[in-house]
Formats: sequence, structure tokens, C-alpha cells
Amino acid sequence: MRRAFVSSVVLVLAFTAASAVPAFASASTELEDDEAHLTDAFKANLELRHWRAHPDPLVEYAHAPLCNVGSQYLAPGIDGECSPPNGTVPVPACGDDSPVEPLWRRTRPSAASDNWSRWEMLAGWACPQDLLPPFPQADFRRLKIDPLAAHRQPGRDEVLVNKPLIVYADAEHRTFRTSLFTYGIDVDVYPVEYAWDFGDGETLTTTSPGSPYPSFDVAHTYREATSATVVLTTTWKGTYRVDEDPDGEWRDISGTATTTTTLDPFDVIELRSRLDG
Repeated sequence: MRRAFVSSVVLVLAFTAASAVPAFASASTELEDDEAHLTDAFKANLELRHWRAHPDPLVEYAHAPLCNVGSQYLAPGIDGECSPPNGTVPVPACGDDSPVEPLWRRTRPSAASDNWSRWEMLAGWACPQDLLPPFPQADFRRLKIDPLAAHRQPGRDEVLVNKPLIVYADAEHRTFRTSLFTYGIDVDVYPVEYAWDFGDGETLTTTSPGSPYPSFDVAHTYREATSATVVLTTTWKGTYRVDEDPDGEWRDISGTATTTTTLDPFDVIELRSRLDG
């Protein structure tokens, strides 16, 4: 806890142009689509970001501490000294990073008017990471993740009853360059689970992608003749990095995504011996 007033503030009046980021994957950029996933700090910073890219003379923003928290109105002290504080406000611990002061906004009826409204606090104290875009599961599942290549041994059109069929996948990462809420991001996704459907009613789920012969760590034995197709469902998790994160930190993406790989169909046959007279 710390007393919520200081003697100096910094007005946020810098105008910067938002850089265009090519999107090679489909991720949501509509605020309304992911409203439930967004913190007040991020939504306020997104509004500030838009204002910087498209300045509006009828609106002004400022970062300033919250003081006199017990008053009828939230008082940032932007226009002068904070009045004597009669309350305190918690300031978050942000590790090695400094917390970001609350964001305020005021408006006026016309560009020629000096009649500004009271400062309205859009978001309170926040950590720098709170201002970066989240990556919810819905957006993760919009990425066009190429399925893994999968294999079976033997790979011929006919395999034998009561002989193990080896299956394995090429466990590779997938990388993307895309944008989220107009922020440029890098995405890395990786397989974490492999669910094999062998086409005879039997399934096997493992965290191992399997290996080719002579390994039999992921294999299946058919007990009767049939026609079968092996299908692999891969579960993916991911991390992402935001261009504007000064720490360049890789963050976990919420939830998982899945892809499906279908191998070539084949027949399971019995090999019968025959005596010629």
C-alpha cells in the first residue's frame, strides 16, 4: 500500500502512428468479440492507442496518480497539487517493472472551447503486462494450424492380423506472424497430445508422438480382418510474443487447439497357409 498522491504528473500528448502488421493467420481484432477476456487496463490502453493514431482535439488523456480517493469525485491532481489525501489506493507489485499510473480522460464540446469536463479515470494502477493484448482460446482456434504428418508401419495396402502396426507423427512446432487488436505478434504452437483412432473401435491417447521401427512405443494390433483408416487428432498449445513488449517475453496462450490427420486406408488380412496336394 502507498499514499495515492504525488506532486508531479506527465500528460500523455504524444502522437504516434500505428504501424501496419501483416496478418498471416486469422485472429480477432474486434474489441467486441473478446470483451469478456479484456481487463479495464487493457481496454483503456487500447482506447489511448487509438487516440494516438487518430488524434481527436475534443479528447485529452493523461497518466496521473489517484489521490483523495474518499472525495465525491476521483481526483488525479492533474491541474495542480493533490488535495490532502483522505484515503489510500493499492499499487500493484510488478516484479522488476514499475507500475503504470492510472489513465484519465477528459472531453470538451469543441476545439475552440476551454470548457473541459472533469477528468474521468478509465483504469487504475496496472502492471505493464496488463496493457498487452490477451490471446484467448477463441483466437487461438482461428489460427490455420497445419496438421502433423503421420505415418504407419507397415505402410502397404495390406497388414496382418495379430501383427503390431506402428504409428508415429512428425512432432513439429508451427510459427505464425499475425496481429491481435492491432498489435503485431509472433506465435509459436506445439503439439502436446496425440489421440490415435485405429478404425476398429480402438483408440490410444499419448503424450508421445511415437517413433518408427524398431520402436513399438505407439502401436496397435488388429485381432480380426477388417478395412481400417487410422486418424490422428493432435492437441496443440502455444505461446505468443507482442512486438511492443520491451521485455520480449513469451506468454502462454489460453486453452488448446486441435488438428486432424487422416492416413491412407488399408486392409487387415489373415495370412493362411495352404498345403498343395
